[in-house]
Amino acid sequence: MVTLMLSTMLILAYCSDVNGDLTYHDVLLSMCGKKGQQLAAVSITLTLYCVCIASLIVIGDQLDNLFYTIFGPGFCERFYLRRTFTISVTAILFILPTCFCKRVDFLGYIGSIGIFAMLYPVFLTVYGYFKLHPNNVIIKTKPTDLSEMFAIFPVLGLGYQVQEVVVPVYSCMRERNLCSFVKSSVLAMAILFVLYSIIGCFGYLTFGSHVAHNVMKMYDSDDPFVMVGVAALIIKMIATYPILALCGRDAAAGVYAELRGLKPSEFVATERSRRYVLAAVWFTSSLLLAVGTDSIGVVFKYLGSVASANIFIYPGICLMQMILKQDPDLQRRKSPYLVAYSIFITGFGAFCVGVVLSEAILSHGQEATVDLCHLPLNATVQ
Repeated sequence: MVTLMLSTMLILAYCSDVNGDLTYHDVLLSMCGKKGQQLAAVSITLTLYCVCIASLIVIGDQLDNLFYTIFGPGFCERFYLRRTFTISVTAILFILPTCFCKRVDFLGYIGSIGIFAMLYPVFLTVYGYFKLHPNNVIIKTKPTDLSEMFAIFPVLGLGYQVQEVVVPVYSCMRERNLCSFVKSSVLAMAILFVLYSIIGCFGYLTFGSHVAHNVMKMYDSDDPFVMVGVAALIIKMIATYPILALCGRDAAAGVYAELRGLKPSEFVATERSRRYVLAAVWFTSSLLLAVGTDSIGVVFKYLGSVASANIFIYPGICLMQMILKQDPDLQRRKSPYLVAYSIFITGFGAFCVGVVLSEAILSHGQEATVDLCHLPLNATVQ
């Protein structure tokens, strides 16, 4: 599956060379027309929206872990330590003010913390395995049924999804050619594969089949090494949300302008009021969904179904359109094979969307969660 994702990255880079496109949206406009570009904008907006929800859930998970260590398993007896309250307060104080900004360049100063927060779980899972010396954990070596096998699709899709940024990165390369891009892409994918494999293997060997979707939630924050990771991850999520919200807000505004048929002058004139309204709706709705969702795994499933379209369906359509434009009669020897591959990629993407979405709907409410708060039977929330 990772190989298929790598091939769609190369397809987008290849298609962008036809008209010298600089963005993912430009490629879709050139290859698929205005409707294809609008559909992609909608799916990308939904992807960013779901990631924003996931960011808030991760913040809640890490705060729960922190309060569990400090106050014990009954920490949520206090209303101000319950995740609904802590997520809301954290989001309103630290995230909401930045959502209304026109630019968020200032968040780039904490980019190094973001890199640290992404790499730290690699160290933590290895450290946790050797420190905890796990025994009697349940290790499954094969899926029980097909649904368990299909459950990895959204996780793989999200972990390796870079299709939206492939074209901008390719356009900024010092040597814009496919040979250099292939080398860079293969190296990047190999590094990601190694890092994800380390986290997955050591995390699973430590906690077995009971491991949570958010593995950081499984470690005791009383350990200084874990505390550092928790703090870095919270800061990373707080800094990530406004950037994602800005991109999603701009994509939604573009779709709105297209549907309303706004002229450029009208679009610019209403920018400020539209920005405030979109930011308020985006933040409020994502916060409500985050506090009402216990497990990040639920978000992963819905997010994975949307991501499959960006990863496979749109690149597959782009490849077919490019071949049909360059060789309508399929006279070249390679053209039929490329068309067949584009059909395969598009069909595989549609299959992933259907399977992941149906699995998310059918398994809704059955997600395994790690509840750190355990209230006594006679306890009342203070």
